[in-house]
Amino acid sequence: MRRNVLVVDVNAIGMVAVIRSLGRAGYNIHAIASQRDALGLYSRFTHHTDCNPPLDSASYLPWLREYIRSHGIEAIIQSEGFLHAIDSAYEEFAPLLPDSVPASVWQRCLSKVATQQWLMDASPASSRNMPAGGIMKDAESIPGKVDLAGLDGPFFVKADAGLARNAPAAQVIRCETVAQLSAAARGLLPGYEALVWQNFAPGKKVGVSLWRHNGKFMAQNMTLGIHMQPWTGGMMSLRESFWHEALLADARNKLEVLEWQGVAMMEYKWDPVNDQFWFIEINARYWGYLHLDLYAGKDFPKLQVDAFFGNLSEDMEPPAKKFACRHTVPGEIGYVMSRIRASDIPVWPKVCSIGGFFFRFLNLRTKSDLWYPGDRLLYWRSWLNYLRKLVTH
Repeated sequence: MRRNVLVVDVNAIGMVAVIRSLGRAGYNIHAIASQRDALGLYSRFTHHTDCNPPLDSASYLPWLREYIRSHGIEAIIQSEGFLHAIDSAYEEFAPLLPDSVPASVWQRCLSKVATQQWLMDASPASSRNMPAGGIMKDAESIPGKVDLAGLDGPFFVKADAGLARNAPAAQVIRCETVAQLSAAARGLLPGYEALVWQNFAPGKKVGVSLWRHNGKFMAQNMTLGIHMQPWTGGMMSLRESFWHEALLADARNKLEVLEWQGVAMMEYKWDPVNDQFWFIEINARYWGYLHLDLYAGKDFPKLQVDAFFGNLSEDMEPPAKKFACRHTVPGEIGYVMSRIRASDIPVWPKVCSIGGFFFRFLNLRTKSDLWYPGDRLLYWRSWLNYLRKLVTH
C-alpha cells in the first residue's frame, strides 16, 4: 500500500527536493502551498495538489484537519512556517511528524536568540567555535565600543519572528560599525522581546546536513558554498560536496546539546587559510541545498520517512560521488548580477563571472537543482516565472 505523505510549503526549493525524494521512493505525495504558482505543485512526483489558506489565518487549522481526514494523510513533512501555524494545536499533529520533538525543543531550535543562549549556557564545549556575540533584551544590554574593543565589523543583528511583539517577521541587519549595531538594535528592540548580535566570521559558508533519530545520528553530509547570492553573502547559489571531520563532529555535538531530533542543516563559516570554523545557526527543517545531497546519494527524506514507517537504515559515510550543484535561476543569475553591479570589482573578474555562468551549462559535473531526472519541466517553469517577473517589473 502506498503511504500518503503531505509535503507543505512546496514553494520552497528544499521542499521540492523532498517531493522528488519521496515520490521516487514510491510514496503517494500530497503537495500544498499558499500560492498557486508554487513550483512543487507542478512536480511529476506529486500525486495530489491543493492551495491552503494563509498560514496565519484562522481558517488554516480547520482546513488542515479536513485535508488530513479526507485524504488519509499518514505523515507530514513540516516547514518552519508550518510549525508556527500549528503551535496552538501542536500535540494534535505531532504524531504525524517524523521525529517529532516537544514543543519547547522546536521553539528553541527555530529561534536564533534561544539557540545562541542555550549553547552559551549549556557547557564550555557547546559554546566553542562560535563567533563573538550576545543577547540583547533592553538598551542596557546593547554592546558599546568598550564591550567590542578588538572586534572589527561587520556585525549582524538578528531578530526572530517568534519573539516579535508588533514586528512583521524575522530580520537580519548587517552593521559595518559598532554605532550602526547600536542604532539597529535600538530600532528593533521595541518590536521584539530579544535580539542576538554576532560578529562577522570570515571564510566560506558550509552546510552540515544531519538526521538524528531516537538519539542516534543516522545520516550526515556536508556542503561547501562557492557562490553566494548576492556575492557578498546570502544563499549558496553554487555549492559542492565537502567533508571536514572536526567541523562535522562540532555540528553533531551542538545538535545533541540542543536536543533536536530529525533533520537539520547546521550552518557554519570555514576559513580554509587557517582551518578555523564558526557555527552560525541551525535550520531545523529541510534545507534549500537538499538537491546536492540527493545527487550525492544522500537521500535524507526517504531515510527519515522510511524510518517513520518502521524501515530503519543509516548513511553515515562520505558520499561515494562528489558533485557541484547550482540554483541556476534566479540564484546564479542574482550572483552574477550582484558582481556586475559591484563598484569595487574590476571589469575582468566581472567578465569571468559571466563566462563562468555559461560554461557551467556545459560542465557535466555541475548539476542544477531543478534540472532533475524525470522532473525537468520545473526547470523551464522556473525560467518562465523569472522572465515573466522581469518583463512585468
